[in-house]
Amino acid sequence: MKKDVLKIGTLISDNGKMGIISKVVEIGELRPSVPIVSWRANYEITYTDGSTLLLSCKALEQMIKNKVVVVLEPTTLLPPSSFGDYLIPTGEEEDE
Repeated sequence: MKKDVLKIGTLISDNGKMGIISKVVEIGELRPSVPIVSWRANYEITYTDGSTLLLSCKALEQMIKNKVVVVLEPTTLLPPSSFGDYLIPTGEEEDE
């Protein structure tokens, strides 16, 4: 998996538990007590219950391959609003 395949904001389902990639930690950015963690790209995932998990790109790749983690479709543009050209008042409009 390329380090830039999953970007911050990517939604995932981890065994049915919803999460979001909240941080991409590049190689060498961490200074952990376990040296192996500092020489590979890592993903920080924040779950809806507030917990976080730090996973290596290799571990996440295997979890996706084994369908333990499902990457939800990338966000798409929202359809046009049903309000059409409605403008939100800013208080700076001139009185008509």
